[in-house]
Amino acid sequence: MMKNPKTIAAMVAIFFVSFFLFLYLSFPYGVLKEAISTQVQIATGITMRMDSFGPAFPFGFSASDVEIYKGQSTRVKLKSLSAKLSLLQLFILRFGVSVDAEDVTGGEIDVGLGFSIFDILTGKIGLPSYVTMSADKFQLDSLADLGIQTAVANGVGGPIAGQLLAKLGVKGKLNGKFRIDTDSKNFAQSTGDIKINFTDAVLVLSDPSLNFPDQAFKMAQLNATLVGGTLSVDPATRFTTADLEMGVDGKVVLRAQTANSDLNLKAFVRLKGILGDQYGPLIDAFSNGMGKNGSLNLQIAGTVGAPQMNPI
Repeated sequence: MMKNPKTIAAMVAIFFVSFFLFLYLSFPYGVLKEAISTQVQIATGITMRMDSFGPAFPFGFSASDVEIYKGQSTRVKLKSLSAKLSLLQLFILRFGVSVDAEDVTGGEIDVGLGFSIFDILTGKIGLPSYVTMSADKFQLDSLADLGIQTAVANGVGGPIAGQLLAKLGVKGKLNGKFRIDTDSKNFAQSTGDIKINFTDAVLVLSDPSLNFPDQAFKMAQLNATLVGGTLSVDPATRFTTADLEMGVDGKVVLRAQTANSDLNLKAFVRLKGILGDQYGPLIDAFSNGMGKNGSLNLQIAGTVGAPQMNPI
C-alpha cells in the first residue's frame, strides 16, 4: 500500500536537510580560511589572520583571535568575528548578511547589509537595499588607524595634507545604531535613522614638533534622519573639546549615483585656547579668506562629487 504523500515529502525533506547539514559541518574549513585570507589580501592589500575558523549556525562562518592589518599599520585585533546569512531576508527576495565582531575589551559591533536578489542575478548591484549598524563600546583605536593609513595610501589629502593626516590618531569607543533603507528605483521611498556617539574619545597628533596637545572630546555625536530620500543632519551633531569645536547640519538629497547627490550643508570649525593661539593665524592665512580669528564657517553646496565651499 502506498504511503501518505505528506509522509514521503517529509522524509525527502529530512534527507536533504540532513545531507546539507552534514556537508556544512564536515566542510574543510581550514582550506576555506586560507582561501578567504588570500582573496582579501589580493583585493584590498589587507592581511587577515585567524586562529580558528568554522561554521556558525544556521548558515555562516565564525573566526576567533582575528588580526587585520595593512603594511605597517597598527593591527586590529578582534576576539571573534562572524558572518551569517539572513534566512528571513530570503523570503522577501533579498540577500542579507550580518557581520558581528567583538574586540579584545568586550566591545561589540554588528553590521548588516542587504541586496536585491534580482539585482544580483542581473549584475546590476548598486546601493544596498538596507544597511544597519549597532555598536556598544566598540574600541576604535586600531581600526581608526587602519582606516587613516589606508586613506592616505590611496591619495586622500594629497602630498601635503596627507602627511598630516597620517599622523592623526583617534581613540575611543563607538556606541549607537543606525538603519538606512534605500529604494534605488525611487529614492523618495528611502528612510533611515542615525544616532552615533563616541565615549572616552581623544584626538591625537603624533608629532611632538607641532606641539599639538591631545584633544579629549567632551561631546562627539552624529544624529541624522533620512525621509523621502533626503538625509537631514541634526544641528546636535557636534565634536567638542577644550580647544576645538566642529559641527555640521543641513541636508543631502540622495541620487542613484552617490556622486550626484545634492549638498546643502553648513559646517564650522573653531580653534580656541592653546590651538587658537598657535594655529588660529595659520587657519586665517591659508583659508583663502574663509577663516577669521581661527574660525571657519562654511556653506557646502553642489554635489558629493563636486562640492563647493563658501564662507558664511
